[in-house]
Amino acid sequence: MFSTGYRKYRFTLMLLILFQPLFANYTFLGNVQSHERIESGIILNCDDQQRLKVTFLQSNMLRIQLIRKDFPEAPLTDPLARTDWQTVSLTFNETPTHLILRSAELELIIQKKPCRLTIRDKSGNIINQDDPAFGIGWDGKEVRCWKTITADEMFFGLGEKVGNVNKRGSEWVMWNSDHPGYSNSTDPLYQSIPFFIGMRQYKAYGIYFNNSYRSVFNMGAGNYRYFSFAADQGNMDYFFIYGPRLERVVETYTELTGRMPLPPKWALGYQQCRWSYFPDHEVLRLAETFRDKRIPADVIYLDIHYMDNYRIFSWDRQRFPDPAGLMRRLAEMGFKVVVIIDPGIKADPDYHITKQGLQGNHFLRYPDGELYIGSVWPGPSYFPDFSRAQTRQWWGSLFRDLIDVGAKGFWTDMNEPAVWGKAFPLEVIFDDGGHFSDQKKMHNLYGFLMAKATYEGVKRLQPDRRPFVLTRAGFAGEQRFTAVWTGDNAASEEHLELGIRMLQGLGLSGVPFVGTDVGGFIGTPSQELYARWIQTGAFSPLFRSHTHYGSNDQEPWSFGENIEMINRQFISLRYQMMPYLYSLFYESSRNGAPLLRPLFWHDQTDPQTYNTAYQHQFFVGEKLLLAPVTRVGHYLKKVYLPGGKWLDYNTEKTYEGPTHIIVEAPLDHLPMFLREGAIIPRRETVQYIEEQPLNHLIVDIFPAASQGEFLLYEDDGISFDYLNGEYRLTALQYQRSEKQLRFQTKRLHDQFRTPRRRWEIRFHGIEQAPSRILAGKVQLKPVQSDQKKSGYFFEEQKHVITVVTETEPPEIILIF
Repeated sequence: MFSTGYRKYRFTLMLLILFQPLFANYTFLGNVQSHERIESGIILNCDDQQRLKVTFLQSNMLRIQLIRKDFPEAPLTDPLARTDWQTVSLTFNETPTHLILRSAELELIIQKKPCRLTIRDKSGNIINQDDPAFGIGWDGKEVRCWKTITADEMFFGLGEKVGNVNKRGSEWVMWNSDHPGYSNSTDPLYQSIPFFIGMRQYKAYGIYFNNSYRSVFNMGAGNYRYFSFAADQGNMDYFFIYGPRLERVVETYTELTGRMPLPPKWALGYQQCRWSYFPDHEVLRLAETFRDKRIPADVIYLDIHYMDNYRIFSWDRQRFPDPAGLMRRLAEMGFKVVVIIDPGIKADPDYHITKQGLQGNHFLRYPDGELYIGSVWPGPSYFPDFSRAQTRQWWGSLFRDLIDVGAKGFWTDMNEPAVWGKAFPLEVIFDDGGHFSDQKKMHNLYGFLMAKATYEGVKRLQPDRRPFVLTRAGFAGEQRFTAVWTGDNAASEEHLELGIRMLQGLGLSGVPFVGTDVGGFIGTPSQELYARWIQTGAFSPLFRSHTHYGSNDQEPWSFGENIEMINRQFISLRYQMMPYLYSLFYESSRNGAPLLRPLFWHDQTDPQTYNTAYQHQFFVGEKLLLAPVTRVGHYLKKVYLPGGKWLDYNTEKTYEGPTHIIVEAPLDHLPMFLREGAIIPRRETVQYIEEQPLNHLIVDIFPAASQGEFLLYEDDGISFDYLNGEYRLTALQYQRSEKQLRFQTKRLHDQFRTPRRRWEIRFHGIEQAPSRILAGKVQLKPVQSDQKKSGYFFEEQKHVITVVTETEPPEIILIF
């Protein structure tokens, strides 16, 4: 029944067991003495009364929980969006040496002596396997799981981590930490997401370690034998997810931990920030300059200097004497204001927020009951206990005054939590839903719970409006409440590249709404570097420029007229791409797929897509590939194009992949490529998202494949009515044969009214003019490209045919 490899595995195991006393002080899970079948799983009763519970949640996902008699602890629930699962149909077999559970997709083989797990696919390929000697073990309160590693195995995700996109060969720590100006070797950082994707023989699986204590992931660091994940204490509780497609792993993981709700559409626009814009007339001058220079923008941030002596939920009335009036004037220009909120509340007994917090028992305490006080921007400060439901409710209510004066979004910062000295005491006690846990467990959850309290509080105050929350610190599942930026980066080429890699890691970890501080937070970028960063930022899910206190100006016009022109070009391109980008946000809200996708996302079996030389290329959606220039003075770009036909979006030149090419990339040029079958809906430039409805829809099509489809999503962009079905979903489709090219629209859902609009369909890569073109049954006539009427024109040198109709066409047929 079992292969030669299995017999060798068991022989090695027996030898290692004989020498177990020579190992470190770990105790390893012993023999299975008995077992109990449960719904969708099994409980294994092992030596020393240790128990292992295995539960299938879906045919491709199972949960493994070690139940320790000596250190029992309630399972972690905050990160999990779903805990109710339907029964999974399983078959069960027992042999003298093994227990075997089979679902429709997986085979779980449980070795009895000692208890070790192997997971195979239906073809018998080993996908994941415990180390034969170690498996699951513990040393006091520390728990650890060891897995065999193969030579080809790669690892991705782990949230906000530096290094290469492939995390193989390094050890990574989960402990939220404030490291301004971090480097490519700094670890840990602000976020802790204990989830990774493994790739073995190009088959993808995922492991989510459901433990919030300080944890360590050894992804083959310093050894060729195993990878492991461990926590200082808490439960060995992990979820195994099988793909084998990468996108299915992420889809299942986000079904477990939740998916991003649609943000307000304005949050997809360009966002301008610095530490800090003040006083009020400087903020107005900033807004007016954007509009005068015709550089689109939607959001202006107010950093800590809007507050009265850094008291949160207050205004410095000298700098901002009339916040409501300021907000009204900005709103008239189309701007939304996002304000920063830190967790530290000034320990001022006369401040009304402090009084409320003390009276409501909302602040953290030491085990002896004394209030914890730590120093941060306001000086000595109290910190809310966001693990307590009453405190989250109170915290959420505090946003009423900010909302009433016109603030539209909230930026939660310093929530690792960070204090001066970087030593938030480990003994501080949290309510933790009545479990009364210390900082060791709750530290990594603090930013997550603060974002949750903020999102839910703002939503209660404005139930008909989507909140916008941006956080620095977080944990698995945060995507349900907040966007994320990668913290205090630096103005360097290395950080531009590092940011691209970090955004890919976050997206693979279930967090799609992510961005970097464009231009770098610390230091000042060169003119060229800022322009290149703007180009990359224009296709990042979150597009925000930010810089440090006292730094040089870092607005799109701050680097001379030529750079201003280039920045305007690419910020405008962001707004032109909004129909495409917003539709991708909708897709992500439904299946968890990142907007910004690594090169291997759609080409999982192509070894070149994992090459570190190309790890700064990325897809935006399925068919749009970007290869940004990340080095100053470089005006040529080496690009790898995977299999299929490709169109250079800038030059209209076509390529046949897989191939390596070198393209020209002057400073005003971002290398962009459409894959065969691409359909990209765009619009004309607007100065802010809500300035004009979509009256003119442009659709770019590269019909090199026989067919293509893109789902265009539309709703009101601000409310939750879409959850009640008030949206429009239109399939943009084409089919191509030898003699015809047919474009059509198909309404999949039609409960949102859109305005009458002009359609401009651009077919790329057309070698010869068609003999005729039909819009429905009407034959179109040639027109000049600058004419505002229905017809078509052929740009022969570019190989582009543009068809224009005054209303949505039932279909467009090109006959050759």
